[in-house]
Amino acid sequence: MFGSDLWLFAVIGGPVILLLVIVYALAARRRKSPVERRESDEATERLYREQKD
Repeated sequence: MFGSDLWLFAVIGGPVILLLVIVYALAARRRKSPVERRESDEATERLYREQKD
């Protein structure tokens, strides 16, 4: 009986947990504003220039 309960949890609980993790990841990810994107691009360019020197 314990084996079938564990199997039921694995079959139903696994996808539910996976779905919750995916929903959380999508909700936690946010888009950068144009100002943040520009600052990030400028910082990246500055780092590349410093590496060339």
